[in-house]
Amino acid sequence: MKLTAKPIQSTIIWGLIGGLVYIPLCIGLSLMVFWPQNFHLSLSVLLAGYGILLSRWASRPFGSIRFPLLLLFLAGLFINSTPVFLFTAVLSLSWIRSGICLKEKPFIQRFAAEVVLGPAIGLLAANAAPAVNLSWALGVWLFFLIQALYFVVFDLQSEPEIKIEHDPFDKAKMAAETILSKVIF
Repeated sequence: MKLTAKPIQSTIIWGLIGGLVYIPLCIGLSLMVFWPQNFHLSLSVLLAGYGILLSRWASRPFGSIRFPLLLLFLAGLFINSTPVFLFTAVLSLSWIRSGICLKEKPFIQRFAAEVVLGPAIGLLAANAAPAVNLSWALGVWLFFLIQALYFVVFDLQSEPEIKIEHDPFDKAKMAAETILSKVIF
């Protein structure tokens, strides 16, 4: 995987943007659909944007995340229970992040990270109320702060480590010195 952006900083910035956009987006959608669909679709839009960011960081085509995003939007339209929708949203995000985009780590590590981060996200949204307010906007930002922990856990770096090549003569000299230091006189 070759990351082209700094995922921790970008996730935090996306969360800040999402928190700022959440209230106008919810209000705009409430003119077309009622609670809880306006809330679900607002979160779906923000998570879809984050999914697109993830696919770009991992150099995956947009088509690879099309099905989880379709599932997310259908859940936003047809599921009337907010806890069930949030569970579906967390599963979709986990599928995009650990199942499609960032598959370099072993499955057990990715699964463990998703099991820890999923309930942490669910606890934030467990008491969803039908309102568009500042606390939900802050909750969206906090949601993406928790998402940034994924990159802290796996220490994904966008800049590869620089390896310095030694001159072949220096390598031979160091090998000879190592051999001579082991010889007992």
